Amino acid sequence: MKKRCTFVLTVALLLALTGCSDFKEQQTEIAANTFEQFSDPLDNGKPDIYLITKGYDSFYWDTLRGGATDAARENDCNLYVAGIPNETYPEYLVELMQDAIDAKADAVIVSPVDIPQIIKASEQVKEAGIPLIFVDTILNGVDFDVCVATDNMQAGRMAAKEMVRLLHQNGRHDTEYLTIGIEISSTESQTIQERLAGFQEYWCNYAPKSWKVLEDIKINRGDTRLAEQQGYQFMDASTDLAGLVGLNNSSTVGLAQSVQNRQRADLALAGFDGSDEIRQLIRSDEYCAASIVQQQYEMGYDSVEQALKLIAGDVLEYRYVDTGVVQMNHDNVDSLRIQKILGEQ
Repeated sequence: MKKRCTFVLTVALLLALTGCSDFKEQQTEIAANTFEQFSDPLDNGKPDIYLITKGYDSFYWDTLRGGATDAARENDCNLYVAGIPNETYPEYLVELMQDAIDAKADAVIVSPVDIPQIIKASEQVKEAGIPLIFVDTILNGVDFDVCVATDNMQAGRMAAKEMVRLLHQNGRHDTEYLTIGIEISSTESQTIQERLAGFQEYWCNYAPKSWKVLEDIKINRGDTRLAEQQGYQFMDASTDLAGLVGLNNSSTVGLAQSVQNRQRADLALAGFDGSDEIRQLIRSDEYCAASIVQQQYEMGYDSVEQALKLIAGDVLEYRYVDTGVVQMNHDNVDSLRIQKILGEQ
């Protein structure tokens, strides 16, 4: 019989970390950079596609851009890419979207954050007659042509299911009182909201009653250093802590570093994506970890292909492309399938 429960979300954003001011200055400089071009030369008569992402220097976004650049080369079109280092300053995405409009892009692909400025910028892209493709994240209530992303409700359910499995694997009993901590990158992201909802749904229905999710859900704004510090805070604050969950790549990277640095093999870790940090823990016989792997290479590749169809005037029969997810665990972490999904094959 399914049980009912209340899942209270309290978010804590910590701003007073050493080095944050330096990081913000660096981010401002990077965000002001121009688009990087992945084609020969300008004004060559080929379609101009602009890819703008809410993260940049990470395994996840590198892989997504790899898929997009491969698709651009194979389809002989111009691709320009830009992004911001993380979600601390989402307003910089607005500037990049405006740059694409000013450049008379033939299509704009963007991974958005749900704030009014980006909603308005998305509307301006459409008002300019430019096809708008969302990748990785959707903005509900905004007119767009197609979204290429993960079914994030289902991904959240899978993360909760993995955490239950990992806790049992770590020897935890259904009648034992224990807690788990959750980290996310932002509250504005529709992606994160859906993953939290999916996690909540599965946990409330299937996790033992004595296993509790800490109400203090921490936000790191895509900053892995902050995510790592928050991992230590979970460990220091709760003597009953048995597991940690990272519902996005930056959270997972930071949590994996904190678990390994503290040598907390007693903690189960369920994360997202296929960074080196989480794969190292999953490979280990000492730690208990798993990850929900999105097919971000396919996201990048498919988003360019969808853009080219729209540029050609094709009428799409669908507005959402689900690229799917795979559970990565100790048994398959180095399999050919995982390597292919991560763009390593």
